Amino acid sequence: MMHGLLILVVLMAAAPAAAAEPPAEASVRDAIVTAVRARMGADADVQIDAVRLSDGWAAAQTQARPDPGAKIGQPMRFSLGATPDGAGAAVQWTGAAEARLRVRVAHLHTRRAVRRGATLSDEDVELVRHEIDGPLRAWPAEEAVGRSRALRDFDPGACLTRSSLAVVSLVTRGQEVRAIVRFGGIEAEARLVAADKGELGSVIRVVNPDSRRALKARVVGAGVVEVIHD
Repeated sequence: MMHGLLILVVLMAAAPAAAAEPPAEASVRDAIVTAVRARMGADADVQIDAVRLSDGWAAAQTQARPDPGAKIGQPMRFSLGATPDGAGAAVQWTGAAEARLRVRVAHLHTRRAVRRGATLSDEDVELVRHEIDGPLRAWPAEEAVGRSRALRDFDPGACLTRSSLAVVSLVTRGQEVRAIVRFGGIEAEARLVAADKGELGSVIRVVNPDSRRALKARVVGAGVVEVIHD
């Protein structure tokens, strides 16, 4: 009995350990996830089903850059570069990888039918997270509500993509706008004329119709801007 146990222990000690993921491949996987999230949002859930590296790639610290035509749902190619040692040093993109990914992101679905030209409201849409296909770019989320209009008709439950929406300009060129001016703790308002169109957060030119003086302002609402002091 003891002899049999001794043989079993020896055999177990001699058995090869399960192969660990090579450090280079682990680094590439991390770099691909980082690159995808940079395009699609930090909360994107990225799963890599398979990855194939170019021969000889062994960098333990890697950066990845997707090819311009890369699409989720198809084999995707990435250029690989070793993280440079010195600050400010350029990345040398000398490697390549091909990967199959699955990505889940939160994006807008229609709650009800939405007609072409309608500006999205909270009643029209809801945030849904599921697996998606297509180009590596951010999908419309809460920031699109009240700021985007439908470019076609949508049935209830439809996915909304960037290409199916147009950004609503909250200020149009030539429009009289309410301008908020803040200086030294004092707030005042004036009626100025927009020289550019702009969406929420855009910096545009506005003009005082009396003095013809041009100023810079940030769009903060529909027909409302905040003057920027240089």
